Amino acid sequence: MMKCEKCGKEMYMINVNSFCRDGSDCFSPHAYEQFDNDVVVIDTTQNWTGYELSEKEMLETITCPHCGKFPFVNKEIQVYDIVRVVCFKENTEVNNYE
Repeated sequence: MMKCEKCGKEMYMINVNSFCRDGSDCFSPHAYEQFDNDVVVIDTTQNWTGYELSEKEMLETITCPHCGKFPFVNKEIQVYDIVRVVCFKENTEVNNYE
């Protein structure tokens, strides 16, 4: 578990501001993974309100659930667009009956 670098409280989740279906936006808790070299990864969607904003603006969309501030001293954010490819195998049960 990680502590907020601003308030020092333990964070089980990190709040991320995302667009809702009705067009509004709200902060919701997101899981995170912590890796070596002080790397923290938060998986979200393109509904994240910080998506395609400047790095400075992105900081306002990720907050500690306790103090409401960006929970890291380092302000660098990297965004990766992930593409998931789904392929389908041939149904072998159907081919056995041909």
